[in-house]
Amino acid sequence: MVMKCMNQTNQQILHYASIFLQSRGYNGFSYKDISQKLGIKNAAIHNYYPKKEDLVAALLEDSRKKITANFAQIVESGGTAREQLQSYFDYTLKEFDEGKCICPPGSVILDFEELPEKVQKQGLLLLDEILVWISKVLKTGLEQGEFNFSGSVDERAELVVGILIGTRQLSSIKGRKTLVRSISLIKFDLGWKD
Repeated sequence: MVMKCMNQTNQQILHYASIFLQSRGYNGFSYKDISQKLGIKNAAIHNYYPKKEDLVAALLEDSRKKITANFAQIVESGGTAREQLQSYFDYTLKEFDEGKCICPPGSVILDFEELPEKVQKQGLLLLDEILVWISKVLKTGLEQGEFNFSGSVDERAELVVGILIGTRQLSSIKGRKTLVRSISLIKFDLGWKD
């Protein structure tokens, strides 16, 4: 019973940390913000994560595991490259609709050079996971004639991810329609024909 309660508290800490990280960035929240949401003392959070860098590194690692599982599920669905990429766009819109205006890798970009090494490492691993998967999808789509663009798939994947990271932040001010328009422009750039 105690283990279940501890696991539940840990999941709640990660949940609120994710919301704060993706809406405010690394320096935009503290343990106090999380403890107030949970109705617990800051010291309780320190029992799970002695330092904020431990919490954010764990959060980014958890995000990477979840997105890796999500990517595997998308691939297992057997959809076309366009359907797979659309699933990622849908996921991006869903997160935005949940109030997470900044994607997990984007949440650590602003102050990246000043962040603790373990946070930088987890942020890069997460970003690389996304880039590798999008590159694979773009390569498959290019080979199957679903996409039509010039340049390397890796460069195009960086462009797609860069646009989505920046647009999510811009959309927090300009609204969801900005994100939807950017996704449409990405599709156009990829030669996506409906």
